[in-house]
Amino acid sequence: MKIKKIVLTAFLIFTAGLLFATEFTVKGDKYDITATYDDTSYPGEAFFVRLTIESHKKNIKLNIKANAKLSGKKTIAKADFYYLQPDAKAKNVTEMLVGLPMWSWQAVEDNTKITVTYSINDEEESSFELPVTIAPKKYPHERIELDAKLSDLIGNPNPEKKEQSRVLNEQLATVNPEDVYEYTGFIRPTTGTRITSEFGQTRTFVYSNGKEAPSYHAGLDFGVPTGTEIVACGAGKVVMARWRIVTGYSVIIEHLPGFYSIYYHLSELKCKEGDIVKKGDLVALSGATGLATGPHLHWEVRMNSVCLEPDSFVKNYAYQPTEESIK
Repeated sequence: MKIKKIVLTAFLIFTAGLLFATEFTVKGDKYDITATYDDTSYPGEAFFVRLTIESHKKNIKLNIKANAKLSGKKTIAKADFYYLQPDAKAKNVTEMLVGLPMWSWQAVEDNTKITVTYSINDEEESSFELPVTIAPKKYPHERIELDAKLSDLIGNPNPEKKEQSRVLNEQLATVNPEDVYEYTGFIRPTTGTRITSEFGQTRTFVYSNGKEAPSYHAGLDFGVPTGTEIVACGAGKVVMARWRIVTGYSVIIEHLPGFYSIYYHLSELKCKEGDIVKKGDLVALSGATGLATGPHLHWEVRMNSVCLEPDSFVKNYAYQPTEESIK
């Protein structure tokens, strides 16, 4: 086994903006496995791993089954591998994105690692470990005072609200290995630039009766007027476009297996469930529906149900590959 640093000249999809990555090779009698991955990330962001399997014999058909988990003192996150490109299976190249929960800084230690478990040709499972670093990151705090209506919206039990939450969580936990729509980085879903609430902010909701409750902000809020056009941050499939009690008119788009973008508090839907959209397509108009103290867009990104920093898929992965570079 060997680990080395490499410089990437053309890295597909969300890793394309990362110039440096780590390469780890496992050599075997029948095949070699090379893992290329980003070995440093922050809570609320993602690790990327690409596996390339090279057979030593021409007639061996490789049937790759793999998953990975990120662990230190305890398992922090886990994800499955999937084929990113149409011909990736034939080339024996498989990819994985795994998101770091915002609380993962609490698990930072020297031996944090990504454990990759795999089987080839239905052989007995094997595994190897990729050393990684979770860099520390702190998030700001805010207090939000709620009027009587919004206090009731959060605090009062509601069977319909509970069912809507169950359906939402079930959707965000769904991983469809064949659903690969986006090959490049994201764009912001609005031209508005005024950020009213940052990702990861810890919150204290102050109810109208004076009681308080802690929370945190899972997305990025843009303060834009009602009726502002909201576009898809990336290509994908609309898996939810409906009214929800807490989030108002809501849209969810699937981009990769288990990888979703979310748009809340909309005034009007411009798409429907099942639509296939391109990056930049109009999907809704902004508003102040649901639990909102004013007109804004709440934009959220989740990977395997883990909330991730939305702008990290814009700022760090802005590379736009040519058709030739993704062949």
